[in-house]
Amino acid sequence: MNMFKSAKAIFTELKSSLYLIFRLATYETKSNNSMQYLGFLWEFVTPLLQIGVYWFVFGFGIRSGRPIDGVPFLPWLVAGIVVWFFIASAITSTARSVYSKIGMVSKMSFPISTIPAYVLLSLFYRHLALVGAAFILMWAFGYPMGLHSLWFIYLAISALALLYSLALITSALTTIVRDLQNLLQSMMRMLMYLTPIFWVPPANLASILQINPLYYLVEGYRSMFLGSDWLATNWAYGLYYWTIVLVLFFVGSMIHVRFRRHFIDYI
Repeated sequence: MNMFKSAKAIFTELKSSLYLIFRLATYETKSNNSMQYLGFLWEFVTPLLQIGVYWFVFGFGIRSGRPIDGVPFLPWLVAGIVVWFFIASAITSTARSVYSKIGMVSKMSFPISTIPAYVLLSLFYRHLALVGAAFILMWAFGYPMGLHSLWFIYLAISALALLYSLALITSALTTIVRDLQNLLQSMMRMLMYLTPIFWVPPANLASILQINPLYYLVEGYRSMFLGSDWLATNWAYGLYYWTIVLVLFFVGSMIHVRFRRHFIDYI
């Protein structure tokens, strides 16, 4: 099956399984917090602790409290790192989604392509809660919501499209070669510092770092939260981003469809 037929097959499966995906994502979210005393509050506590450490180390230790382009370091940091928490957890979790949940396939009849989809959606629910908290922080620092906040709809769709396309590739490959999960985790630690979350790259270096499509999401979220026109003025970079997304989706669909009948053999 060529990549176009594979992509059409995956898209059809997702469309026909939307209700199941939303139900499983809701169940996944509840089950992840059911055995903890604080429950869903951990979705706020853990990132807040990390943000506090990064604020102290980079904001006070390295930058000595200096603002960036007139923006205090804390809102500037939060505006970029909120989407990174979603990206990092989504890439690592969806990569292991198929081999960790393949048992469900033997008990229920639904397409394997829905597994990374509902895992990704459950993480997106958590992301929405953190985005809401970030909007409150921005308001406290004098960056209230406005028309620019509507960019979130576009950015959410952009992030989900990229992360699912990547998930089709990584969930298939890590099922076959389990060591790739460790490689992915190491790559995410490296990409965290190569993406402009804590620092502003000089112009000549920024053009190189923009090869990474995650750069577009981080700067897009920062533009959306702080009300700048970065997204509108970088429309050509947006075209590049969506080209990458489409290529990854076609390639990922082909890999997933080609190997999924053999997934159970690698468990």
